[in-house]
Amino acid sequence: MPACCGGGGSEQAPGMRAVMLTWFLSLGLAAPPTVRIVHSGLACNIEEERYSERVYTIREGETLELTCLVTGHPRPQIRWTKTAGSASDRFQDSSVFNETLRISNIQRHQGGRYYCKAENGLGSPAIKSIRVDVYYLDDPIVTVHQSIGEAKEQFYYERTVFLRCVANSNPPVRYSWRRGQEVLLQGSDKGVEIYEPFFTQGETKILKLKNLRPQDYANYSCIASVRNVCSIPDKMVSFRLSNKTASPSIKLLVDDPIVVNPGEAITLVCVTTGGEPTPSLTWVRSAGVLPEKTVLNGGTLTIPAITSEDAGTYSCIANNNVGNPAKKSTNIIVRALKKGRFWITPDPYHKDDNIQIGREVKISCQVEAIPSEAFSWFKNGRPLRSSERMVITQTDPDVSPGTTNLDIIDLKFTDFGTYTCVASLKGGGISDISIDVNISSSTDPPAVEPTFLEIRQGQGRSITMSCRVLRAYPTRVLTYEWRLGSKLLRTGQFDVQDSTEYTVSSLSRDSYGIYNCNIINEAGAGRCSFLVTGKAYAPEFYYDTYNPLWQNRPRVYSYSLQWTQMNPDAVDRILAYRLGIRQAGQQRWWEQEITVNGNIQKGELITYNLTELIKPEAYEVRLTPITRFGEGDSTIRVIKYSAPVNPHLREFHCGFEDGNICLFTQDDTDNFDWTKQSTATRDTKYTPNTGPNADRTGSKEGFYMYIETSRPRLEGEKARLVSPVFSVAPKNPYGATNTAYCFSFYYHMYGQHIGSLNVYLRLKGQTAIENPLWSSSGNKGQHWNQARVNINPPTSFQLIFEGIRGPGIEGDIAIDDVSIVEGECMKSDQPANNLRSGAVGTLAHIRLIPVIILMSVLCHQR
Repeated sequence: MPACCGGGGSEQAPGMRAVMLTWFLSLGLAAPPTVRIVHSGLACNIEEERYSERVYTIREGETLELTCLVTGHPRPQIRWTKTAGSASDRFQDSSVFNETLRISNIQRHQGGRYYCKAENGLGSPAIKSIRVDVYYLDDPIVTVHQSIGEAKEQFYYERTVFLRCVANSNPPVRYSWRRGQEVLLQGSDKGVEIYEPFFTQGETKILKLKNLRPQDYANYSCIASVRNVCSIPDKMVSFRLSNKTASPSIKLLVDDPIVVNPGEAITLVCVTTGGEPTPSLTWVRSAGVLPEKTVLNGGTLTIPAITSEDAGTYSCIANNNVGNPAKKSTNIIVRALKKGRFWITPDPYHKDDNIQIGREVKISCQVEAIPSEAFSWFKNGRPLRSSERMVITQTDPDVSPGTTNLDIIDLKFTDFGTYTCVASLKGGGISDISIDVNISSSTDPPAVEPTFLEIRQGQGRSITMSCRVLRAYPTRVLTYEWRLGSKLLRTGQFDVQDSTEYTVSSLSRDSYGIYNCNIINEAGAGRCSFLVTGKAYAPEFYYDTYNPLWQNRPRVYSYSLQWTQMNPDAVDRILAYRLGIRQAGQQRWWEQEITVNGNIQKGELITYNLTELIKPEAYEVRLTPITRFGEGDSTIRVIKYSAPVNPHLREFHCGFEDGNICLFTQDDTDNFDWTKQSTATRDTKYTPNTGPNADRTGSKEGFYMYIETSRPRLEGEKARLVSPVFSVAPKNPYGATNTAYCFSFYYHMYGQHIGSLNVYLRLKGQTAIENPLWSSSGNKGQHWNQARVNINPPTSFQLIFEGIRGPGIEGDIAIDDVSIVEGECMKSDQPANNLRSGAVGTLAHIRLIPVIILMSVLCHQR
């Protein structure tokens, strides 16, 4: 089906959408969008809030699944967004444009308010939101502190100690304390106080031991609880307080700073000198994470083959949750020279400045160096020393670090030449950086724009070409000339303007070609070139055609080729297209002309059907526009055969001829599978007296699906074949009657041991419920029979064919030519004895994801 008929979540051109809305409104079918949010997945709790919002509570690590149910005609477009607090962000996930938003392994930062927005161009967009609350509980941490006035290296008697318990959680955590097995409560022990400081808002519980007693040296446990919400269990941490408990102290066995060359290995050693319990040692870097190549072994850090990026401050931190962590740092300096640059005063590249004899010239040279560098100056390769006319200075490091200056006083002709500044580091090991600066009485040829521009225009029309000067020195002698090929058109001289123009009032065949505008001074010339042509622009192939295989037969296929014309009126009206096609890998092109009637509009989608293409070959297609002035630019694409993603919109036919069996799949819950087979390819040891001798059309080569009931199959075992998902359009809010559909198929049940063939309808969201549509059992003879059933599903659905093995091996059952056609089945062909009363009732249009049925009438095909 052409892409202009696409629906669902696909995007459409604004012009096409406006036409569609006008058409729907004229039929009284249009309806503004409505939306509501439903959930599935692992929610702890769902509760209503004011303003019709809902709170969705979920445990961290579970799967969040929200579905946005929309109505409206045309089908609204859907977008999910998230707002956290006052900051709004669009999360990067392909699901934001789908009906269902699914977040696996949800984390606490993903909580917040989620919005579903639906719009179809009618009225205001419909928006609903739901707040997602993520519950979690981290492991608690106990830290020990002494009162500030009494802090010593160890916790002696007559000292006050604080045990602080902290755990991150949502909802807020509740704490309890134990000493050994004894539960500590406020007031249960005069030497113990339990309180929550005001500033912690209840998130921290502190156990205060006043004037330590012998019985206070014990094991303490802090239990953090969120009262089992979302089945989150309590968590506990223990700490043993003794008279040896002490905060950590450490020592670094390295210098500060450490200066190394790139490529060297550096080792930092950190040792503990005190602390009970034994502190843990970690290394951190002030400017981000440790280098990936870092090797850690306890308190020893090794960086092999160090680089400039590894430089910085490294800190060793000791922590045992007693008092404050101990921290010692050292600075690693990696010697380097990089990013040399220079500038000249006055600036010879500025249009108002130039280097003149008798003036002062200053050359500045700057290099990024670690640590500070030493500079040397050379002229034409010979060393320079500071003198009265050649003054060498260093700029204040606070103003411009790493900068040296060479001032040339009263510039003379003999001062012209190449000056070099060289930066080097003491100690060697690092290559020097040298910067060459040439001082001369040079000129600058003109720089112009555009250097090249293509102009397409039809005969009889006018064009104007403009060439602009960007810079040139000297500017006082600046001339221009316009040429077509070698023919001189016009010359002139610049006064105050910075551009020149040339106009062709009426293009003809002789005025097409390359126009050059040369802008000249004594240093040289700059050139603007213009290619003026009457060729039409190339067409642009459209690659988003929905189901381009509009005709799909056993050996050949047809392809809907679609394209738009770039700038259709830029040159002249497109009269026709020359279509070339060849099989991939071949040399010869087969060509034909496609006549165009009328004018092509900008953005108009043009369709041409390529027929009788051989499966599964790919083809190159070349398309060339033709005007009265000749052929335009061509464009080429490759088309490939692939089975349709979804069946046809208005009707679905499946003869099981393709390798993907029309997207039918085997049910994982059955006992065995259906088999694709043709009489010509079946096993020579097949069971006689059962199964078909040809497909439904009588062809020995045609395929069908069947169940093989030979051993090891047992009586009562099931094989289930599941169709692709079909979708139905939403119910018309204005009560218009929807269309029923006729579901039909052919079945073959021949053999003395035939079991049963059942057909079920499975609705979206009701995977555990299958509605019986049709059933038949027993021997029906050696011929194909047709079954037809009216189906009226109210939502997306699948069809399931269930074959049940009978009492013996002569029980093969086959099906072929499954179809769904718009309109009710003819009553004379509808076997009433097989139609189950359990079929779903409300009428609806069938559509195939994501295409809206009524949009098919809007397709435009040239």
